[in-house]
Amino acid sequence: MNKRRVFARPHTLVEVAAQTGSLADFGANLRDWQHHIQRDGVHARKGLAACIVEAPIRLRGKFEGGDIADAYLAAYAEWLADRTDIARPKWCRDRTRVADKPWFATPLRGHLLVVSPASFRQRNLFTVPENVFTARPGRPRVSHAHKLEKARLRQKAYRQRIRNLVRQARAMGSHEKR
Repeated sequence: MNKRRVFARPHTLVEVAAQTGSLADFGANLRDWQHHIQRDGVHARKGLAACIVEAPIRLRGKFEGGDIADAYLAAYAEWLADRTDIARPKWCRDRTRVADKPWFATPLRGHLLVVSPASFRQRNLFTVPENVFTARPGRPRVSHAHKLEKARLRQKAYRQRIRNLVRQARAMGSHEKR
């Protein structure tokens, strides 16, 4: 029997951490999660908040560089929350999610010291994170059943207004005949 492994892109930071077994896995899983946010339809702040609210498992001690992954998840969640004007996840307050040694994403250390956001710098990480979330303007999506119900209520209200107008017209006509 040939069993195929089905790839499941992580939808939350919890899933990113759960599927990670090395620092390389972490980078790949984080990129997959970012792809999910950008392209799979997370366009509302409420949806983004649901993706970052739960605390991921600790990766420190699970593999070399686990402290960096822990710090990155906390910094990234906090940074996204600040940029999108949603509440910071409570688990980001945990001050043990800090890299043991300074970590620089590129050799341009001087540049990264200046441009790295505070949520990263305070966790000993120096990088320029990718902004993956863009809120979609307009109303949130609703189900077809919800649209039908709203249309039914609108029709009901319209018919009631017409009945009232007809009653008023008949009442005015009966007053004129007298």
